[in-house]
Amino acid sequence: MDRSNLRRLPLSDLSGKQFDVIVVGGGITGAGVAQDAASRGLSVLLLEKGDFASGTSSKSTKLIHGGLRYLANFQFGVVFESVTERNVQERIAPHMVHWLPFVIPKYRQNLFNNLKWETGLWVYDGMAGMIGKRFHKRINRSQIAGLCPGIRHDGLNGGLLYYDCRTDDARHTLEVIRSAVQHGCVARNYTKVVSFVRDRGDVRGVEVMDALGKDESRVQIFGKVVVNATGVWTQKTQELSGKADVNGEPAKGALHVEPAKGVHFTVKRERLPIECALLVPTGADGRFCFAVPWYDSVLIGTTDTPFKGDFDNITVEDEEVKYILDAVNEQFPALKLTAADVTGKFAGLRPLISDSKAGGGTTKVSRKHSLKLSDDGLITIAGGKLTTYRPMAEETVDMVAQQLRLDGVECGPCVTENLLLGGWRFEGEHARFKTAMRVIARELGISDATADVLVQMYGRRAVDVVKLIFEHPELAEPISQAHPYILAQVVYAVESEGAVTLDDVLARRIRLSITDAEQAKAQADKISHILAARLGWDDETRMRMVADFVASVL
Repeated sequence: MDRSNLRRLPLSDLSGKQFDVIVVGGGITGAGVAQDAASRGLSVLLLEKGDFASGTSSKSTKLIHGGLRYLANFQFGVVFESVTERNVQERIAPHMVHWLPFVIPKYRQNLFNNLKWETGLWVYDGMAGMIGKRFHKRINRSQIAGLCPGIRHDGLNGGLLYYDCRTDDARHTLEVIRSAVQHGCVARNYTKVVSFVRDRGDVRGVEVMDALGKDESRVQIFGKVVVNATGVWTQKTQELSGKADVNGEPAKGALHVEPAKGVHFTVKRERLPIECALLVPTGADGRFCFAVPWYDSVLIGTTDTPFKGDFDNITVEDEEVKYILDAVNEQFPALKLTAADVTGKFAGLRPLISDSKAGGGTTKVSRKHSLKLSDDGLITIAGGKLTTYRPMAEETVDMVAQQLRLDGVECGPCVTENLLLGGWRFEGEHARFKTAMRVIARELGISDATADVLVQMYGRRAVDVVKLIFEHPELAEPISQAHPYILAQVVYAVESEGAVTLDDVLARRIRLSITDAEQAKAQADKISHILAARLGWDDETRMRMVADFVASVL
C-alpha cells in the first residue's frame, strides 16, 4: 500500500480531531512546513482552500536557482542560502531538478552591464563553492549561435555561460506533500478555513468547510499550534485572527505582504529552438526575463509589477504578453513571434515581504522570508522563494517546537535534507532507473519519450503509473497525439494525487494547459469521462466541469 496516497478524506472524519500542528496553505511553503513537522514525529494536518499548488506554487518560472539578479540589490544572504539549497534539491529530487546552462549575451554597447554580470557570476559561483565543477565561463559568438540559433549578432562579442536548475514547481510541491503524508501528515485540498478556534484567546484550531459542492456545513479541528503559510493570502488569513492592516500598516505581530504579478507564456520548441536557458533584456527599464526549455515547450517570462486586484482572479493582459514578445523579437530579429505563437500562458503572484515604503518597485523588494509569532499564538511564514522552501520550513518548525514544549510535546531535529522525493529508496537510484523504465514501457507499447517524461514527472513512482496499464491496457493511449502524456496519468492523478477537477489534472498534475492550451481544451471531454467514472459525477456535473475548465484556460 502506498502510504503517500493523497486521496481526500471525508471532512466529517476530521471533525473534532486533535493535531500537534495545523498548517494552513498547500503551496510549497505550507508543504515544506508539513513535511518537516511530520518527519520530526509530530501529528500534522495540512489544509488548502483550492488545489495543492494552485496559487503561486504552480505559476513560477520553474527555476531552482540562486537568484543572480538579487546580487544587484545586495541580497547576499538570500543568494547564499539559495545556491546552497539548490545543491540539496538536486540531490533529493534528481528526477525533477535538472542542471541547465544559462546564457547571458554580451553586446559592445553594454560594457558596464557586461562587467557587472561577470563580476556577479564570480560572486555567485564562489558562494556555491562550484569552482572546478559547474563554474561559469566566457563563450564566443559561434558558441552562442549554436546554443541560441537566430540570436541578434549586431554588436554581439560573446557571452557568459553559467548553471542553474529548473524544475516543475507544481509537481515539486506535490512530491513534498506526498513525503509529508508518508510520514503521517493528513493533507486535504479544497478545504477552506473560515475562522480560528480559540481557547482563552489563543488560536487552538480551525473551523473549516468543504470548498467543493453545495455542502456548507462546518467542522472544527483542533491543533496545539496553527501555522499560516498562505502566501499572498497571508493578510486575509491574519484577519481571521484579528491582525488586519490599519491605514496600510500591519497590525502588531502581523506581516505585510506586497504581491508582485508575474506573467509567463510558452511557445513551441521549433519556434524558439534554444539549447539553453537565455536571459533576455526587456528594454530600457533594465529588467530581463528568462526563456527556459521546459518539457516540449519554451517557457518565457516573467514580468514583475505590483498587483492590487482579486488574488483569486488573475488574468494575463495582452500588453503584458506583448511586452515580453517585443523583448524576445528584439533578441531574435528573424523570429517575429506573435500572440498566435503563444501555446499557453499564466499569471501568478509572488508574496513579497514589505519592510518599508522605499521606492524602486517590486524588483527592489527583498526575496527574504519573514517569520512571526503573534500574541495569540498564530505562527505566520511568508515571502522567500521556491528554492528556499526547505530552510524556511526548518526555521518555522523550530518555532513550532518551542511553542509545543509549553504543552509538554517534544520533537526531533529537522531531517528533510536527507528525505528523497519521488519515491526513491537511495541516492544514485535515478541514474539506472530511467533505462529500466524504458524497457518496461516498450513491453507495454509505450514510447521512449513517454517513458522518459514519466520518470521526469513521477520519479520512481512512474512504476505505479504504468502498473495501471497491466490491468487496463487502454490506459496506454496518449491523451493527445501531439504530446507524450497517457491516460494512465489521469487515473493516477485521481487515485493517488488528490485530483478532483479537470484543472487539477490538466493544469498541475499534467502541465498540458500551460504547454498547449488548445490541446488541453480539445481533450477535456475525453478526460472528463475518466474523472466522472472515478469521482461519481453525473452527466450534468461532467458537462459543467468541462465548460468550467475550458472557460478557465487562459
